[in-house]
Amino acid sequence: MRTTLLLALAATAVAAFAQTSPATQGPQPLTLPTLKPTQPLLRSPDEARLQAALVARPLTIDDAVAVALLTSRPFARSIAQLEEARGRTSEVRAGLNPSFGLNGTYTAYTAPINANFAGTTIPIQRQFVGIYTAGVTLPLDISGTIRAAVGQAQFSEVAARIDVNRTRNDLVYNVRNAFYQALRAQGQLVVAQDSLRNTQERLQDAQANLAAGTGTQFDVLTAQRDVADAQGNLVNARGNVTVALAQLKNTIGIDVSVPLTIVDAGAVEDPGTSAPEPAPVRIESYGTAKDEVALGDEYQSAVAEAVRTRPEILEGNAAVSAAERGVAYARRSRLPSLSVTAGYTVQPNFAGFTPANQGSLGLGFSIPIYDAGLARARDRQARAQVAAAQIDQRTSIDQVTLDVQTAYVNRVQAQERVRVATLAVTQAQEAFRLAQLRARAGVSATPTQSPQIELSNAQNALALAQTNRVNALYDYNVARTALERAVGRYSYGPAGADGMGGYSAPPTEKVTGRNTPTAASNP
Repeated sequence: MRTTLLLALAATAVAAFAQTSPATQGPQPLTLPTLKPTQPLLRSPDEARLQAALVARPLTIDDAVAVALLTSRPFARSIAQLEEARGRTSEVRAGLNPSFGLNGTYTAYTAPINANFAGTTIPIQRQFVGIYTAGVTLPLDISGTIRAAVGQAQFSEVAARIDVNRTRNDLVYNVRNAFYQALRAQGQLVVAQDSLRNTQERLQDAQANLAAGTGTQFDVLTAQRDVADAQGNLVNARGNVTVALAQLKNTIGIDVSVPLTIVDAGAVEDPGTSAPEPAPVRIESYGTAKDEVALGDEYQSAVAEAVRTRPEILEGNAAVSAAERGVAYARRSRLPSLSVTAGYTVQPNFAGFTPANQGSLGLGFSIPIYDAGLARARDRQARAQVAAAQIDQRTSIDQVTLDVQTAYVNRVQAQERVRVATLAVTQAQEAFRLAQLRARAGVSATPTQSPQIELSNAQNALALAQTNRVNALYDYNVARTALERAVGRYSYGPAGADGMGGYSAPPTEKVTGRNTPTAASNP
C-alpha cells in the first residue's frame, strides 16, 4: 500500500477533530506536508518552514491540534512502532512460506586418496572436490508453533494500532491543555500590568497627600513597596507567557525558538453563572498571547552550543547510527554468503583407505533465491526502528532546546528582579536616612505621626527591601547555573567523567557515526 500510514491517520484525525470541535470563524485549516512512517522529521519545523503557516497569523486551538497531528513526536513514534509490529507479523508469517536457494562447497585436500586393486587404481577421494546443491524448503507446521507465533504477532500489531489511538487522544488533550495554560499566563500578565498601573497611581496619590500634609510617610513607603512587588510580579508574568508558549510549541512538535502568537477564538467557553452581572473588565486583551521575552543572539548561541555538546543529543546520534547498521543486518537472509574453511586431520589409528594426516582448504557459498519474504519483513522492522531512534533524537533536541529557553528566560527574569530589588533598596535607604534625621530632631513628616513610629516603619521597609534583594541576587545566580547546565557545560571534565569511563570532550561525528541533524535535514 503506497499511501502512507501517517497521511491516512492524520487526515482521519483532523477530520474527526473538526467534527467534534466547536465551529470557528477564522482562517482555513492549515495544510502541511506529510511523511512516511519510516521517514520522520529529523528536526522539529523551524521558523523558515513554518513562516507562512504559523508565524504570519495567530494560531487557533484547532490549528494547534491539526499541526500537532502532523508534527508531534509521540504520535510519530506510535506510528513507527505500528510499522515495526507489522514487520514483525510479516517476519513470523514468512516461516510458513517455502524458500529456495543454491549452495555450494569446493574443497582442496593435501592429496587424493586412491586404492590399488591388482594394478588398477580406483580413486576414493579426489584432491579437489566440488559439491553444488539447489533446494526448496517447505515448512510443515504440524505442531502449530508457527501459527501460534503468527497469532501472537497479529495481536501485538492490534495493540500497537490501538496505541496510536491512545497517543492521539493524549496528544489532543496535551495540546489543548498547553494552549489554555498559555492563555492563562497571558491573562495573568494583563492582571499584573493592571496591578502595576494601579500601584503606581496609588504611589502618586500618596506622594501628593504627603506633600499636602494630609498623608503620611508610611503611606508612601507602603505604596513604594507595593510598586516594587508589582514590578517583580510583572517580570515573572512576562517570563511565564514565554515559558508557557514554549511548552505549547514543544507539545505541538515545532521548534520552541519559533516566535508564535495564539488567539483564543473558538477555544474559551464560558459556562455562565446565576450571580449578578459583574462590572465590565478589559478581557479582550486576554485573547492573544505572544512571546514576551526577546530571545537574542546570546540565546541562539546557547542553543547552538547545547545541541553540539549535550550528552542526550550525542547519545541519540550513536543510537541512530546503531539502528541504521541494523538495516543492513536485517537483509542478511536474502544476501549471498561466502565462507572459507581450513583443517588438518591427524588419525594415529588410521585404517583402510583413511590417510594418517590430511589437510584441507574449502570455499563455500550460498545464494538465496527466495527467502519467503523474511528479509523484506526484517528490513521493514529495522527501518521502523531507525525511525523510532530518529524521533527519540528529535525529542532530545527539542527537550534540550526547551531546557535552554526556560533557563534563559528564568535568568533574564532573575536579572530584572535584581535591578528592581536594588532600586527598591536605594529608595528604602533614602527613606530610612530621612526618617533618622527627623527622629533625631524630634519631628516627623506629618504632625500626626510619632517620629519613632515613622523611623520603625522605615527600618522595616528597608529590611524587607534588603531581604528581597538578597533573594533576587541568589535567584539570579541559581538561574545562571541552571542555564550553564542546560547548555551542557558541566558534562565533560579532563579525566572523562571523573575517570569513570565517560568522554573528556564531546565525541565527534567519527565516534557517534553521524552529525546532529539540522532543520535543513528534514525531507
